[in-house]
Amino acid sequence: MKVLISTMAFAGHVNPMQPLCRELVRRGHQVVWLTGDEFEAKATIAGASFRAASRDSVTYDITNAVPSYGADGAHAGEGASLASATAVLRRLLLDRVPAQVHDYQEALADFPADIVLVDLAAYGAHCLRELTGIPYATLGINPLVTPDPEIPPWGFGKQPPATFLGRWANKFVHAAAAVLLYPKLSKILNEKRAAVALPPLSSSTAFLDAARSDMLHIMPTTPAFEFPRRNLPPSVKFVGPLLPIWEDENGITPDWWGELVARPKSSVVHITQGTVTADTSKLIKPALLALSAHPELLIIVTNPGSPNDEITDMPPNARGASFVPHSRLLPHVGVMVTNAGYNGVLAALSYGVPLVCAGRTEDKADVSSRVAWCGAGIDLATDTPAVEAIEKAVLCILRESKFRDAAARVAKDFASHDGPREAAEQLEKVVKHL
Repeated sequence: MKVLISTMAFAGHVNPMQPLCRELVRRGHQVVWLTGDEFEAKATIAGASFRAASRDSVTYDITNAVPSYGADGAHAGEGASLASATAVLRRLLLDRVPAQVHDYQEALADFPADIVLVDLAAYGAHCLRELTGIPYATLGINPLVTPDPEIPPWGFGKQPPATFLGRWANKFVHAAAAVLLYPKLSKILNEKRAAVALPPLSSSTAFLDAARSDMLHIMPTTPAFEFPRRNLPPSVKFVGPLLPIWEDENGITPDWWGELVARPKSSVVHITQGTVTADTSKLIKPALLALSAHPELLIIVTNPGSPNDEITDMPPNARGASFVPHSRLLPHVGVMVTNAGYNGVLAALSYGVPLVCAGRTEDKADVSSRVAWCGAGIDLATDTPAVEAIEKAVLCILRESKFRDAAARVAKDFASHDGPREAAEQLEKVVKHL
């Protein structure tokens, strides 16, 4: 089987694709990976042949790419208008469709793939299938949101409703989006389709219908960490986490590592803002203030774009690094304070680590709501938490076993799956039954 992988040029898109790529290669399949130049090493480490994508097809302004909603439902960032939401989603998903199709067609001229596997490039892959007949699958890099009354609308960070009234309210919001938002986006999608010589899609909800593959959508989680719904699309397959590959992880040893491993897990707090957010004043600095007077060891991991030396007032109980692989760090952590990036949360739960979540942008409100729903942590429902709120939440998780027990239940369910193997098998089934 020949597989063409395409991902946006961001770590949160590339990392979960790595283990699946390696498994495909291990099973004897040929893989070409189309993404940004900066991720060539990650593609080749996973065993793929790297192919550089055009910048227009795989990049966007990730710092202000997706609208978010506050706890009161008020839109944050670009404002609450329908026009701003349309503009954001257009930039994020639709404007790059012609470039994606062009890149795919060029790659296929040299590598006649049997199937294309994409992340947020779903709209380009959907067009490619119509142009060439080549099937495509999508890999979920966000929580699964569908227009079901049991599922809160995307971005609100709400819990599944427990009453008929709550389900009715969800149904109303989903219906409103189908009338007010999706037709506008479907019109833009049809403009992009015309640019690649395709006719318009007749449905006013074409934008939503083409958001994920109707053949196979791989979810790197399990129902233990996803809201239940009555009408789960048959194309959706839960395979368990797809954790990234760190070939050099054993060589990364900060000078405080011995102090960490000598500590009991219950006395270690890991604080992170993920791979994108560089403004440490949002979470890392208030978390340091919140916990500086406590005996726990604080492990601060920023990222290469936000070097640790920018934090000039580290308290005596804090240790920092710009990067430590989750697979090394998380077995020693008692609680993780995070802005709720999907991959980082899945990694923490894979190791049974409960969480304090403080994130509302992109998909982070929906990730946080799932953490609270499964009982494995506390959702602070903001991306600018107060010092007192962080302190209270961390101490609550450290003192109350119910959060650790819930995280352990999710970890056990995750461990019952082999994500890379199950995902590869699903891809093989699609190609086999064509």
